[in-house]
Amino acid sequence: MKASKTVHYGHFKTAGFGDVWFAESDRGLWRVDFGRPRERFLSDLEADGVEAVPDDRHTARTGRVLKEYFSGKRHTFDLQIDWSRVNGFNRKALQICARIPYGKTLSYGAIAERAGSPGAARAVGQAMARNPFPIVVPCHRVLRSDGSLGGFSGEVHHKIALLELEGARERS
Repeated sequence: MKASKTVHYGHFKTAGFGDVWFAESDRGLWRVDFGRPRERFLSDLEADGVEAVPDDRHTARTGRVLKEYFSGKRHTFDLQIDWSRVNGFNRKALQICARIPYGKTLSYGAIAERAGSPGAARAVGQAMARNPFPIVVPCHRVLRSDGSLGGFSGEVHHKIALLELEGARERS
């Protein structure tokens, strides 16, 4: 398959979350991934139908912003996001998720209601599971209505650690 566009990607390591990978198109953030190997990240980019080019210079600002978040120094994001491959309900749910404040949580059902589809909590869960922009679109802040964790596009222990980083969950 011929790649339809080029994305530039960067990388850094964190103490608690492992490798952090991120890619940008000419329209904004394309993908974020962490705690997984480079090969998996590149495989996901290939599945997206893009050509991936390593470019620390092009992705320097995104890398700096993400490092600030992981070090506890950043609580909001002002990165441009390339929403071009996220459509319909998934896009609406992720855009609502993107507005959940640092250290706060929202239920799958509450997002479904805000998206105009009460009763679509499972669809919200599916949108969060396919979130290509974790951290920046903070799907880790979405919980079940009873306050339990639910799933996460990454590892559940990462969801717990991110909520603890933000003070949204007591350390166990």
